[in-house]
Amino acid sequence: MSAAIFSRIRQTLVCPRHCGVRLTFGEEFLSVPWPDGEICCSEGCRWTIQGGIPRFVGENNYAASFGVQWNKYPRTELDSFTGKSYSRDRLERCLGAPLESLRGKVVLECGSGAGRFTELLIQNCEALTCIDLSSAVDANLRNCRPLAPYLIMQGDMNSSPLPKQFFDVVVCLGVVQHTSDPEQTISSLAGYVKPGGDLVIDHYTRDRGSKSRNILSYFDYIDMVYPIRGILRRMKPERAIRLTKLLTALCDPIRRQTSKSLMLDRVVRRLLPIACYYDKFPDLDPHVVYEMNELDTCDWLTDYYKHFRSPDQIRATLEHLSLEVKSCELGGNGVEARARVPMTPILAVGPSS
Repeated sequence: MSAAIFSRIRQTLVCPRHCGVRLTFGEEFLSVPWPDGEICCSEGCRWTIQGGIPRFVGENNYAASFGVQWNKYPRTELDSFTGKSYSRDRLERCLGAPLESLRGKVVLECGSGAGRFTELLIQNCEALTCIDLSSAVDANLRNCRPLAPYLIMQGDMNSSPLPKQFFDVVVCLGVVQHTSDPEQTISSLAGYVKPGGDLVIDHYTRDRGSKSRNILSYFDYIDMVYPIRGILRRMKPERAIRLTKLLTALCDPIRRQTSKSLMLDRVVRRLLPIACYYDKFPDLDPHVVYEMNELDTCDWLTDYYKHFRSPDQIRATLEHLSLEVKSCELGGNGVEARARVPMTPILAVGPSS
């Protein structure tokens, strides 16, 4: 069944640059991953397939640091690596249901990274397609290819070759806040969901859930994260990651101690802006936690875009797109939202290009 679905997706792929122009390729592209070669459109666009992955974007884009990051830490956040269920718990909470609820469904994962959610989705849905703007797709394929066939491509979810209104579920976690225009991204994501299907997203927020805590959120700007990030995000990703590793090595011994006191660590964190998860994951091997600290320090300090939205703002965006909001509340890394595309046409959703 999944082979037939992948075949339908291939038949409906369009050129990201020329809206509606079908992509052409030979009969050898009947299985996944695809053999290396080229995909063309009648207007003259040529896209390479390298390492079994179609590449619809260049390497030098605003997500390049994520590609370097996930290829440097390809398995750090995978449940299969940690032996825990951190990713599964987060995914099921955002889905609002057990992973088994995806049985028989066609799923699109946007911003799939190294595969922390991919390895769970691929084993529970009928057919999975993944897209990511960065070279993290290479780490994803290495991690997840042995589990089951799936289609993965490197491309921009806001201008991709994927068919519209095709997927039962579209999942995009840990990504929207890192795009240039979150509202446009959410609109693009909704465009891939078929009528009656679900969109599952999350987004960073400054909303703390109470008026007093929201006032305190303004002090987030008094933080060494901002000047350091302002420097690192302009560097080449490889050099920036080396510096975040050095910063973690210098600050981690101090943060490991201060993290035992919540109030003290709130102050120290602003001066020593690294991730510190010893208190969050007390039952995990400290060496694995340290690797997580390195990974997320890199994530925090090298991302090109970092947006924040409140639950009300995310809900307003979803409702503007005529989606039926099932859930939109604080949780996890910020706002977690789930919405359904109504069976009637969504007039507010335009082409993702």
